[in-house]
Amino acid sequence: MGIDIFLAIVDLVVACAATWFIIWFFLMPSGTPAAQQRTGEDEDEEPARDTWTDMGHRIDGLDAERHHLIRLAITGLILTAPVLVLDLFDRFAPDALPSWLTSPWIQAILITPVLFYCGRGIILDGWNAMKKRRCTPNLLATLATGIAYLYSLATCVAGSLLPEGSRSPYFDVVGVVISLLLLARILEVRTHSFLARSYEFLARTQPGSGRLVDQAELRGKGDEPGRESWSSLTGRQVAQDDIAAGNLLLTRQGERLAADGQVVAGFASVDEHELTGTAAPLSYGPGDHVLASTKLVEGNLVIKVEAAGGDTYVSKLMQIIPDALTGRSPAMHTVDRRIHTSIACILIAAVWTLMVWLLFGSQPILAHAVASTFCVLAIASPTAAAMAIPLAFRTTLNTGIQNGVLFTSPGSMSRLSRVAAVAMDDSALVDRSDPSDRTQVDEEALIRASTHLRSLKVTSLVLDGTKTEAGAAQGRGAGAHIERAARVAGVDMLVTQLTDARKAYCLERLIHDLGKRPDDLRSDGSEDTGRTPDPDRLVAMAAGSRNQPEAMERAQVRITFGTLPEQTSDQVSEPDLILRNGDLDGIARAIELSRTTKRIVRQNLTWSTVYNIVALVIASGVLYPLFGWMLNPMIAPVAAAIAAILPMVNAHRLHRLHRLRRRWRGLAQIDTDYLPTVAARRPRIIVDSQWSPGSTRGR
Repeated sequence: MGIDIFLAIVDLVVACAATWFIIWFFLMPSGTPAAQQRTGEDEDEEPARDTWTDMGHRIDGLDAERHHLIRLAITGLILTAPVLVLDLFDRFAPDALPSWLTSPWIQAILITPVLFYCGRGIILDGWNAMKKRRCTPNLLATLATGIAYLYSLATCVAGSLLPEGSRSPYFDVVGVVISLLLLARILEVRTHSFLARSYEFLARTQPGSGRLVDQAELRGKGDEPGRESWSSLTGRQVAQDDIAAGNLLLTRQGERLAADGQVVAGFASVDEHELTGTAAPLSYGPGDHVLASTKLVEGNLVIKVEAAGGDTYVSKLMQIIPDALTGRSPAMHTVDRRIHTSIACILIAAVWTLMVWLLFGSQPILAHAVASTFCVLAIASPTAAAMAIPLAFRTTLNTGIQNGVLFTSPGSMSRLSRVAAVAMDDSALVDRSDPSDRTQVDEEALIRASTHLRSLKVTSLVLDGTKTEAGAAQGRGAGAHIERAARVAGVDMLVTQLTDARKAYCLERLIHDLGKRPDDLRSDGSEDTGRTPDPDRLVAMAAGSRNQPEAMERAQVRITFGTLPEQTSDQVSEPDLILRNGDLDGIARAIELSRTTKRIVRQNLTWSTVYNIVALVIASGVLYPLFGWMLNPMIAPVAAAIAAILPMVNAHRLHRLHRLRRRWRGLAQIDTDYLPTVAARRPRIIVDSQWSPGSTRGR
């Protein structure tokens, strides 16, 4: 009796000490992810950002890693399969095999290379996480397989010293865990390789040279050379580095444009599928802006270079994509902190599961204690939560590019999902289908965009600055056309006669109005102006890439068209969304896609939370005294694998989005005369002088 009390006290002291150590080592301020970021200890992501800069080397590395993982997985499966067969015979037909085959040493010989050779990368990742005081799923896998292997090895070395019923090894479970983790890594590397290949293909579309044309030679052929005169207009072949802004470039049918620029002569059908996701070729003529790396399907063009080399749209796109893939949004950091805390709690739960079973468990006590501890570590891993946001964003990024929209970061995608109002600048409404008149408004695109935004319950505004003296001086004489288009499209509000400075003020007013809440009113009925804007109702600003820098800086979400804006000293914020020129409806597509992604991320996080709570309860053996239920250690890794695969399948739906694409395709094909725009709501037209002159910050 005295020995039992002494052992119980020792167990409790050990459990309390282990709990305190886990809290001190992982959950104290110096061990949290936030503290590691502040002190620079979290160095995992910076090297990854550099590896994306050279797509060719990155693809070679991913292919080599995937082939290596496949070899390891095949080796692990080949060595684990006999152990599983031996275990099945030992359970259901123990007399069918010779005695030497039933020895646990046979299983130990087969599984040892599985753990230390096939699972070496997993163990090293878990060990490195331990040294950095970080809780990761690989740390749980390392501890789970380590406990199962050491206990199984103890049954081989000193099986006779263990209590009766506690001499069964768990080598088969170790092999299953390692094999499943290797298969999961293969799927993850395959996803990375797919993305890297698609962007490397985009980088290879950049031509290495172009044809320079002299102004005198072009003038001799006329402003619009006929088809018969193009054959004699050859130009001078130069390298990509020798092309500068202001040069004239000739691009023939079947060739790719070597720079961004404005068409000065010729007409052509241009395929932009690789760059913007546009399915059908688009027609371009004098006055239109074209992008480098797009291919001329039919016709020939002479363009005046606006951006060349590293300043082209495709070059900057290739700079943004690695940052978008490796960047981490605030939501990701929040999930990382929760995963870190939850894994630390799982470690504490495993410690107390072991101690409680040793104190109060039924016979065989040791076998039940080890099995329950292993199940807690193996099944309650928040792998689904760890991959929910990164996997969803990478899938959405690829899907967005295929549909003509580019999110520049995970945070940008998150902000677009919370957009409640979109303000469209007059520079975004220009009709590029009529090269002869640059004051025309793309009325059809505005109708489709406003209809789509209304279906998403997003307020649409048009900011018109063409009727001011500054607008007239800049040649923006489309005021009457904009007002007519706004009326026909049925936008919610048209604010006219705005100067560039007043557009920024208009955005501030809109942010202020959308941020109103019932609790913002004081007891005397006056409004509390010292509150912060509502984070769930953001205002987006859509403008040309080089238009309205002040208003774009004030906007909570920034949307640009065509080429990326030049980064200057007074422009410190990059755009959140990039669309091709004239694609107004891309705003609604991006909002709908980001909302769908956010919904799938929430589903995955909810599934992960519910699964881990239920799995932890069952694996710890809490239900054993009530119903006699205990989790088989073989089921734990299989259940954990299924729990990790389901979010991957759910996120993979973002690749297809059949329902959304049918809607987008139907909206693009339907006649605008049948869209319910004017009947739904006529715009509220506001002249700038009618706005209240109340003071605002920075006005």
